[in-house]
Amino acid sequence: MEEIIIKNQPILSKVLNKINNTKYSSQAYILYGNSKEKLKEYALLFSKILVCPHNYQKNCEKCNICMRIDNNNFEELKIIEPINYMIKKDEILKLRNLFSTQSIEGRNQVYIITDVETLNISAANSILKFLEEPDSNSVAIFTTTNLDGVIKTILSRCQTIKINNLKNKYGIEFIKELTFFDEDTIYKIIDFTKLIEKDITKAIADIKHEFIDLFDDKQKLISAINVMLLYYKDMLNYKISQKCVYFESNDVKTLANKQKTNIISKKISFILENISKLEYNVNVLLFMENLIIGIGEIKDDKSNRS
Repeated sequence: MEEIIIKNQPILSKVLNKINNTKYSSQAYILYGNSKEKLKEYALLFSKILVCPHNYQKNCEKCNICMRIDNNNFEELKIIEPINYMIKKDEILKLRNLFSTQSIEGRNQVYIITDVETLNISAANSILKFLEEPDSNSVAIFTTTNLDGVIKTILSRCQTIKINNLKNKYGIEFIKELTFFDEDTIYKIIDFTKLIEKDITKAIADIKHEFIDLFDDKQKLISAINVMLLYYKDMLNYKISQKCVYFESNDVKTLANKQKTNIISKKISFILENISKLEYNVNVLLFMENLIIGIGEIKDDKSNRS
């Protein structure tokens, strides 16, 4: 039997070989690492091994399932990706409807949810129900570059697999590609984020002029808040590994050192939870006021920093 060997990924290789040899799998897995492209590539390989009715082998000629997966033409594999940095409940309901019966061709039905931390609250509740009460022999593969942003109740139901660090686009060029903002606009968002941390009263007073007037439609506003989110993620990166990923800035380090790791994580989770509200027709000014106040209310215990 051909052994599955993925270069520099011994943990993933071990898990995939075990599934391939025993035909036994958990109900849900989460792959986490620093490269979205590689996470998706590994998730697709994972799906082939879970689905294949034979022992998976590269270039296997016993069936054409793998080829159809590569061509995104296999009905028993569903891939869900965020739209505008968000995965909505409707996508999960469609998934449940699609996977309401047992698989016909493959050994399992598989669904991949990329950037699982972007599930909004209602979508997360729906996926939890699906994990607890599956309608078929379905297996979930979730991917994320931000494990701390994944809802804990989902995380607790998954076997987590760490993908060793890989080269990926980061820094300001990555953010420009992600948001379509120019560098000056990105740093205006960062200046406002720093203001929230340093003087929340002034940040609330300056919301309209310094933020809302600059991002005058929903998509721009979502992108701007995602830049804020990356700034907080960099604070967390620095706390954990003493290294910034997106912004090479002393300000990131200074703000990170003033807060405990779990406080920064809570702020990240709070921002993620609130982004989902923008799918509704909310009052933008009130939304931003509540967002800033909510961030400010996540307090640090200054006597016990870590």
